[in-house]
Amino acid sequence: MVSNKKLGKGLSSLLGNKQDLKLDSKKDNGLLLIPIERIFRDENQPRKEFDKEKIDELAQSIIKNGLIQPLIVTKKDSENYILVAGERRWRASQIANLKTLPALLLPSDLDKDEISLIENIQRENLKVTEEAQAYQRLIEKNSYTHDQLSKIVGKSRSHITNLLRILNLHEYFSELLNKGIISMGHARALVGKNPEELDERLLSQINTGKASVRDIEHNSVKKKINEPNLMQEEINLSQTIGFKTKISYSKSGKGNIKIFYNNLEQYNFLINKLKN
Repeated sequence: MVSNKKLGKGLSSLLGNKQDLKLDSKKDNGLLLIPIERIFRDENQPRKEFDKEKIDELAQSIIKNGLIQPLIVTKKDSENYILVAGERRWRASQIANLKTLPALLLPSDLDKDEISLIENIQRENLKVTEEAQAYQRLIEKNSYTHDQLSKIVGKSRSHITNLLRILNLHEYFSELLNKGIISMGHARALVGKNPEELDERLLSQINTGKASVRDIEHNSVKKKINEPNLMQEEINLSQTIGFKTKISYSKSGKGNIKIFYNNLEQYNFLINKLKN
């Protein structure tokens, strides 16, 4: 059974309000002052993309007001550290040309992946797929149920369950979801579907955000064209022209017919027959 006690006092003290974490040079709050070149990003951090304009704005704020909230880090080795929370601040600090950053060392009884995910959720919304992938990682790592994970990250169980469903969404539709062009309702209806299999008119409506969930549920499949029985057609054609044939056919309806001959005499005979 999972205990969430470890995320109580420790988490609130690490991720509290900015005012609570404002640096006080007169107090020793367990802060480390780390050269910025010794801090490295975590490759498993949920957020994969960052808004450059917002990072630049944060850098300007840091230049004006300083870095008022410490990073959270864990040890990489004896001299270097891995970011757990605060990558936006770390990136902005580089632009602001800070040489040393204040940081708190993550207590050993806290899970860095959980802290990183919660920090991202609280500070700035993750992309839908980034959040879903982070949930899946925690479930696989710690064998959480959806209910247990919901209590840890402060989201409803249904929110987590619905997000995990869209991990099977085609990447084409995942991008539309991340951009806000389609909703979670659209995404759930599109799970298991391929863009190439959809009706062209409906796909155009989906791309422009004009399709309803009902449209997707009831009108998504292309009208199928009866596909020929290729093996029988090859036999019939071979018997008709007297040469072995091979027919290839794609889902789009395009294809080709190959006719095989064994020597130049057969080739000339075949060409004359086709011309006539």
